[in-house]
Amino acid sequence: MNYKAIIRDAWHLTQQNKGLMWWYAFIPELIGLIVGIAYLTYQVMAFWKSPVFREYAGETFFDDIFHYLLDLMAANASMGIFVIVFAAVIALLYFTLPIFSKAALVQLIARMRNGQSIKPIDGVSYGFLHFLPLFEYRLLLRTFSLFGLLGEASFIIRNLGTGAFEILLIPFILIFLIGIALLLLFAYSEYFIIIDGTKMMKSMGKSARLVIRHWQHTLLMVLMMVLITLRIFLNIVLVLLIPSLIILSTGILAAFALAKIGLFIGLVLGAIGLYFAAYLGAILEVFTSAVWVFTFLELTEKGEVSAREVDDKGPRWVSPDADIIA
Repeated sequence: MNYKAIIRDAWHLTQQNKGLMWWYAFIPELIGLIVGIAYLTYQVMAFWKSPVFREYAGETFFDDIFHYLLDLMAANASMGIFVIVFAAVIALLYFTLPIFSKAALVQLIARMRNGQSIKPIDGVSYGFLHFLPLFEYRLLLRTFSLFGLLGEASFIIRNLGTGAFEILLIPFILIFLIGIALLLLFAYSEYFIIIDGTKMMKSMGKSARLVIRHWQHTLLMVLMMVLITLRIFLNIVLVLLIPSLIILSTGILAAFALAKIGLFIGLVLGAIGLYFAAYLGAILEVFTSAVWVFTFLELTEKGEVSAREVDDKGPRWVSPDADIIA
């Protein structure tokens, strides 16, 4: 397998088809960043109000949010309903749009690779056709994801204390290691589901078999994991940076009695940072998807060869003493 050619072709496809990024990667990345900012803010504030850092006052940060929404509904019902509906829509898009976009993106890239004439809008039908099995698959593996484990660990620390987490540390480590192994073994499951239309359980079995058979190509998978890690790290840095810009600019200008101007500048800087973060993440999403699709198509092109099959192009091995024995 020519790794350099695969990466080169994937990058060229990404650069020459920016429509894929705008149609099926930018909005999911933007929504993911917004949810990430909200989730990180919630975790920080929840830890700040937890017994880990202060005396337990009987109310958690979640209680504060709930009471705030009740007060907002009492003071301005229309605004309260708008906030609730907006949050519900964002949550719905966060759990569904990335899966829909992934299905569309993989199908389009595979068809482009095979020389088919398609348009970006054709991905809408592909996304709908493969949404449910892909949603089922991701729901199954979400428990073993890194962010899922971090969320569960933070919940235990906040509510049960560090002592309980120390007791459960070994199970968490084991689950984390199992999760890494499953991610590697099932690396091609999504592509069997989307490209070949294989059922979820069967696709997982095929993926594990494909990974084991082609273990020598693990280098490519490691490279992909590094790219995905870099993407996650970039998102985390930007998730930390964007609220910091707002807070910092507001704090500095508030010292000069310009709090409103500071808030405006902070929001503008935050919006710019959010845009560029989503743009870079979308480019990387298309690129990594293209690399995985190209690899999957190449590994599955010839299928599995049985030991009984004869290769007409290669010489058959014959013992050098065969003529003497005969």
